Amino acid sequence: MRKLAIVIVILSLMVSCSKNDTGELKKLPPVKTKFTKTEKVITSDVVEAPGQITSIKDAYVMAKSIGTILNIQVKAGDYVKKGQSLLTIDSSDIKAKLQQAKGALAQAEAAYTIAKNNYERFKELYKRNACSKVELEQMEFRYNQAKGAVEMAKGAVNEAKAYIKYSKVVAPFDAIVVERMVNIGDFAAPGRPLLRIIDPKDLRFECTIGESDAKYIQKGDTVKVKLDTLDNEIEGKVSEISGGSDFLTHTVTVRIAIPFDKRLKAGMYGVAYFNSSPRERVFVPEKCILHRGELNIVYVVGKDKTAKLTLVRLGKKFGDKYEVLSGLNGNETVACANLSKISDGVKLEEM
Repeated sequence: MRKLAIVIVILSLMVSCSKNDTGELKKLPPVKTKFTKTEKVITSDVVEAPGQITSIKDAYVMAKSIGTILNIQVKAGDYVKKGQSLLTIDSSDIKAKLQQAKGALAQAEAAYTIAKNNYERFKELYKRNACSKVELEQMEFRYNQAKGAVEMAKGAVNEAKAYIKYSKVVAPFDAIVVERMVNIGDFAAPGRPLLRIIDPKDLRFECTIGESDAKYIQKGDTVKVKLDTLDNEIEGKVSEISGGSDFLTHTVTVRIAIPFDKRLKAGMYGVAYFNSSPRERVFVPEKCILHRGELNIVYVVGKDKTAKLTLVRLGKKFGDKYEVLSGLNGNETVACANLSKISDGVKLEEM
């Protein structure tokens, strides 16, 4: 029944003649209308890529020494300067090791002094043929051994001093504290994350996009980003495109540099809008389309100024125009006024 109704509508729209009182066919008078051209242009779809705000400088501050956390000077949301103290780790064990290392260094230096004096004395004895070459070489070996022991002891002292310095954890760059992962009394160890910090002046929007669309994106392209927490869109530029795609999702990671804005925070979600692969499209003004139920009709103007009923399949609407998926090839002249008075084959006159 549905197909039959469509056929009846088409037949009724295609009637261009009527009968007079005597039953003879007569032609309908010309219909005045406006003419316009359909457009055939190369354009792209807008592809949406969800993502979130990150920072180029996004770091986890980790411990370099072992010990209990004595105090924490910052909290999430605090701005910190490079070199500013963030937290302190108990260094009492390291201080004890430093004292041991200093004691070992003193012993090594004393042994070195004795070895050096003996070596110098045996060199003089050897010159006077008062000792053998083997004895001189033994003194030289002990001298070099004592000298190496001093260097090792100095290294141990410097290492202990460095670990004492590491007990005071400082900010590696100007940043904002995003997350605190420990509390006072927690045990810190090398490699354990203590705080997460980012540089708020060097933010970017990181998102993923399908392989087929990513090949049309280039570094430096301007991209609009809409964040969930902001009313207005922000504009950025593509700063980085990953060299490969994800094996499972077949997506490519794209990073977009965005201007500094105090309202922006790491972790904010949003959507970036990219242009997809360009392709040829046909557009027709909305005013040139006659809607009859599920049918979309356009009257194409022939060379003899007669109307040709053409069924079209429409796509997306762009402003006051529709994309035509089928039915038109582009650059046709179509009627755009008094469409309800037009039928297939009727003569048309331009207003």
